Amino acid sequence: MDERFLLVVFDGLRPDLLRPDTTPNLLRLAAIGTRFARARSVFPSETRVCSATVTTGCMPRRHGLVANRLAHPGDAAIAGPAGRSVDTGQIANLLELEQELGEPLLDMPSLGARLAAVGRDFAVLSSGTTGQSHVLNPTAAALGQITLSAHGAQACSPKGAALLATLDPPPADPTGRAEWIADVFRTRFLPNPPATTILWLCEPDTSGHYAGLGSDANLAALRRVDEAFGRILDDWQAGPMADRLTIMAASDHGHATITGTVNMAPLFAAEPGFAGCRLLPGASGGVVVPGGAAVVISDVAAWLTRQDWIGQVFAADGADLPPGVLPRSAVLVDHRRTAEVLFTLRAGPAPSLLGLPGVTLNDGALPIGGGTHGGLTAAEMSIVMLLAGPRIARGQLSEWPAGLADIAPTALALLGIDGGAMLDGRVLVEALEPPAKPEAAPAPESWEAGHDTYRQRLSRTRLGRHAYINMAQRD
Repeated sequence: MDERFLLVVFDGLRPDLLRPDTTPNLLRLAAIGTRFARARSVFPSETRVCSATVTTGCMPRRHGLVANRLAHPGDAAIAGPAGRSVDTGQIANLLELEQELGEPLLDMPSLGARLAAVGRDFAVLSSGTTGQSHVLNPTAAALGQITLSAHGAQACSPKGAALLATLDPPPADPTGRAEWIADVFRTRFLPNPPATTILWLCEPDTSGHYAGLGSDANLAALRRVDEAFGRILDDWQAGPMADRLTIMAASDHGHATITGTVNMAPLFAAEPGFAGCRLLPGASGGVVVPGGAAVVISDVAAWLTRQDWIGQVFAADGADLPPGVLPRSAVLVDHRRTAEVLFTLRAGPAPSLLGLPGVTLNDGALPIGGGTHGGLTAAEMSIVMLLAGPRIARGQLSEWPAGLADIAPTALALLGIDGGAMLDGRVLVEALEPPAKPEAAPAPESWEAGHDTYRQRLSRTRLGRHAYINMAQRD
């Protein structure tokens, strides 16, 4: 049978916002399929990092897109703040980076490349940033595949731009763009979709950031994109793809509510021993140490653990890690492009003023009460993952660990394409008919480090060779 796969991503959707009044259609999908109760994001829990994991089936340590804002690899030897960083939200920046480095953006093949190798088609439809759309299939133009962006022809592949020219212009507002791209899939693709399609919706992420997490505006945006998804479900169930198309709905990360701000740059710059380093600030950020000097790495990491506003601190494996600091490999982001020291700002499980658990400090322009992500709170790491279709167990709640890296190998398996065994993710066999248990049993893993004024704990779950990051906290 000629099976197809559709992944619909609701950017930034927290599992606790799946409610009858906000997401009746997502709950409808869950009722006819399998819901994964322990699905997890990756670290850092940022959109382009997550996008790369979705399309490659690999963790950041292998695909190499290790942050929303990357330290420019070409400036690794430049001391001080003069070295460049790359905003991965803009496609122009990513194309320039690829050209300068003379190497692919991702170290691992995307789903588009894997499908093209066996003569199957692939499409990306996205209302996310132009960089996010590109990350999902960086070789779309060369492979003759469709990438259609709601942000215009400059973010589309040639085939996507040709399609865009035949469509009504997308709305200017984020929720309208998300509805528009969903309806384009429903009307132009659903009757005979590609072997695999990724439909990426920018809501409820955008409204969560700026209107406030759990605010009326945030929930209204979520209802609208859920309604657009409901129209896809209606046509799917009534049309010719009902017995051939498998649909997964997922989020890439969650959100924590901002309760305070930190301006880290002047605090870091005031430390004379760090003059040669480069700070990449954010709710989750890093410090580049030119030359990778072990003593400086240790000093920077130790200083961070002494700050009341810091959350977790990780440093390059092989360095002399000071008390309280964990290795970057513990969060599966040890890669040549990763900053030598990584950190998150202080966060915790307390409820926001609107009652949503998970609060954090932020370094940036987002408002108090808004949402942000990138860190390791349960609110950021817990994600939505639902799967339904002709070969999927109905009405099932899976308690097995699952995550973003599992999407690609599961899609390949459903399509009958080899290659999933090479990836970091696994096939979600517990959801396939007939359901099967994974070969290994879940094994909890705990990482802990501290000194007299600071202690951090990291929780992971291992399932055979597969590792899932649950959360981290500072005591």
